[in-house]
Amino acid sequence: MLRKAIVKGSIFLFLLVFIISILNPLFILKSGYRSKQVEGLYNHPGDSYDVAFMGSSHMQGGIDPNVLWHEQGITSYDYAMGGQPLDVTYYLLKEVLKKHDTPIVVVDLYYLGLTDEYGDEGYVRNTVDNMNLSMNKFNAILNCTPPQDRLTYLVPILKYHDRWKELTMEDIHDDSSTSYFAKGFESGTEKYGKDYSGVGLTTESVALPPKTEEYLTKIIDLSKKVGFKLILTNLPYDYNSTAGSESWVKEPAKMFNKVAEIAKENNIPFINYNDKLSEIGFDFKADMHNSSHVNIWGANKITKDLGEFLKENYSLVDHRSDNKYAQWNVDYLHSRIASILAEDKSS
Repeated sequence: MLRKAIVKGSIFLFLLVFIISILNPLFILKSGYRSKQVEGLYNHPGDSYDVAFMGSSHMQGGIDPNVLWHEQGITSYDYAMGGQPLDVTYYLLKEVLKKHDTPIVVVDLYYLGLTDEYGDEGYVRNTVDNMNLSMNKFNAILNCTPPQDRLTYLVPILKYHDRWKELTMEDIHDDSSTSYFAKGFESGTEKYGKDYSGVGLTTESVALPPKTEEYLTKIIDLSKKVGFKLILTNLPYDYNSTAGSESWVKEPAKMFNKVAEIAKENNIPFINYNDKLSEIGFDFKADMHNSSHVNIWGANKITKDLGEFLKENYSLVDHRSDNKYAQWNVDYLHSRIASILAEDKSS
């Protein structure tokens, strides 16, 4: 009797897990974030990029992999997600490393300034909900989400079950393929029209928030353990844009000075583009979408500068003549470059 009960229980548990595994993707919110992550991590297993870009919306809209390929022949994917805390970045990076053989990893550190224990739930879910079941996902749930929410991250249908009323054929036939060609890049096309109002240069530094410092250290240690080349960045933004926030460091400029010290100690490049605006011809009025994010023209300037840095400092093959990368949708690339040049001239 006991044996039959165990067998029946095992069968029931298997069927329950099987049904949930089918329903979870159906009920999860479909978004551009989901599309880019699924395409970049899971739908093209044969792809292996030279460079993986990680971070929040600053990175997502700040580095254009298609421009990088067009200018330097460097292959890359921008895995950054809007509002992504640094602890989530760490576990997503571990998932990325399953796919790529020790790429160059560029991590933007805007979210190093977060002082809260956990990031905003909506932003965290953009990444964690769309990770395949793995130890990386389990650890992300355990370390990056509040205890009372963890079960809903593990079984997302518990969070989204009310969506049954609004499910459409797009949920059933979730086609994310068109997002693949942007390589994770998405940037604004507005021009901010205001000068930088943040603090000037300073040589002082301050301590980092404890949790984000812990995960910066984890990322650095991971680079040494796995053997990938790590580059740290801070893409342009007005340091005053976070003034008054109770969940953010009070002195970002001094925080990034501390990052520079840590990077030097570990022999890791740190490129603070807030300190390079004049050098790369960056016009805050014309090249920012708003006070916190660059626009498509600003991204073009930053991408070209970073591409030159990568070519000068790393042994990278020029892939522009490699038929393997013919799928990089040249029409998309040319139209994007043309729009940058045309709109820039007309401004």
